[in-house]
Amino acid sequence: MDFIINKIVQKVSDNKINRIRYKVKRLKTISGITHVVISEINDEKSEMLVALSVLGDKNKFKIL
Repeated sequence: MDFIINKIVQKVSDNKINRIRYKVKRLKTISGITHVVISEINDEKSEMLVALSVLGDKNKFKIL
């Protein structure tokens, strides 16, 4: 996976209403596994931690 900090990712959904966009803030390593901290574009104060492999899964997220 390419360098993804400050990139915009979109949650994949069949329903166009639920396609939420997130901004990748930083990388974080927990127990040797690389995770990514993302936050909604509209709500910069809330953050979510997901595994880097989840962002690489084309069925879950799409890098814009």
